Amino acid sequence: MDYDSKHILVIEGGKYINPDIWTVLKEEGYRITVITDTAKALLAIDSQEYDLLFINCELSLLRKEELLHAAGRIRSDIPVIIASANGMDSLMEKAERARSFNFLHEVIGLDSVLVAIHRALEEQGLRRADTFFPQGAANGFRGIITKSPKMLQMLQLIGRLSDVDSTVLITGETGVGKELVARAIHFTGARKNKPFVAINCGALTESLLESELFGHEKGSFTGAFRSKPGKFECAHKGTLFLDEIGEIAPAMQVKLLRALQEKRVEKVGGTHPIDVDVRVISATNQNIKEKVNDHDFRIDLFYRLNVIPIHVPPLRERPEDIPLLMKHFISMHNENLNRKIREVTPRALNQLMDYHWPGNVRELENIVERAFITCEKDVIDRFPIPQSSEDLPPSPPMDARMAVNGDIPFSVARSRLLKNFERAYLQEALGRCEGNVTRTAQKTGINPRTLWRKLKEHGLDPMGFKGGRQR
Repeated sequence: MDYDSKHILVIEGGKYINPDIWTVLKEEGYRITVITDTAKALLAIDSQEYDLLFINCELSLLRKEELLHAAGRIRSDIPVIIASANGMDSLMEKAERARSFNFLHEVIGLDSVLVAIHRALEEQGLRRADTFFPQGAANGFRGIITKSPKMLQMLQLIGRLSDVDSTVLITGETGVGKELVARAIHFTGARKNKPFVAINCGALTESLLESELFGHEKGSFTGAFRSKPGKFECAHKGTLFLDEIGEIAPAMQVKLLRALQEKRVEKVGGTHPIDVDVRVISATNQNIKEKVNDHDFRIDLFYRLNVIPIHVPPLRERPEDIPLLMKHFISMHNENLNRKIREVTPRALNQLMDYHWPGNVRELENIVERAFITCEKDVIDRFPIPQSSEDLPPSPPMDARMAVNGDIPFSVARSRLLKNFERAYLQEALGRCEGNVTRTAQKTGINPRTLWRKLKEHGLDPMGFKGGRQR
């Protein structure tokens, strides 16, 4: 989730919170408004022109009652944090029954306030995403299960595409769900009641792909016993999804570019063009910019397809989604396979969390299905993960662990190595500082804002390092 420009309204009581807290938040990109006058605070609360309300409840009883009553009237999608070093009194319990608040009971310090605010804004993003993308929408966002900030940003972008026809290029590794994203774009847009037609460009020869995309006339080639419409025609008024667009040959790139520019196609063996009204969404698991630089992909076609770029992050970059997806697949297979798996042990879940998922969500689904088939009880205690941590020998020295698979592209190998190093370094540093982010930033020399961003990227919760070890 992007916290930049989030507006936080702070209501201060008689005992002021350390002003350094608000300075740090401003440095992180938040807009902070601090009010100490009750009358002004009530007017500000009623304006609801903020993203989060933070009330320091060290106030007189009368003022506290007024403020809590006003806070109970604001929209449910605006999180409210009530900070009180003295715990929850009867008045606050009464307010909690009227509206769900986030209470901060511990000592009000920089770390506790930052963690509370970050969590509240992440929950806000989830609630707003659920509101904007209803789970019951058929073929819409039902298949995209996430609470990852990166994925939620992507869903918000998809929502903004619903009323435009711009071409979209979806990038991401194999198995991340690029076609799910394409379907989400189609079924939340104005064309949702028209056809969604998909074709895998990498699975067809050049001549066959041309016939499939543009259609052919009877007798145009050996075996063409009848006239056949192409995918462009079949997708008229709807959406055409071109998967693995990076695989198409140079000659086909020219023909595809012409079809996109002129919005008309001509069948193989045909003599007249056919007008088509199609929204084109394409996808690739390749670095398409490198192919452009290597002159393997036309730059004019790239610009035509890449009006709106969307990148789907790999599963290893959103580990918080692994338990959610696991539960979804278990529920699905319970129904499809007529099983009643009711539990996954912590050991089995740790297997999933420790694996690097080269096959992404598709591989996770397959592994869960295999576990269903091989599990003889109603509890999964082990997933059939290839080379899981339990099957590997003890960790070798650091120099040996730096070795990478030379069969994968250099950029991918470097990215994996850097991400693994970052996560291990941050875990070690947080552990030594017992989860204290301020102290960790000071000791490591990392800017606090950068540190918080890195913690979110790697799914690390500072509160889990209290006592020096990750829980």
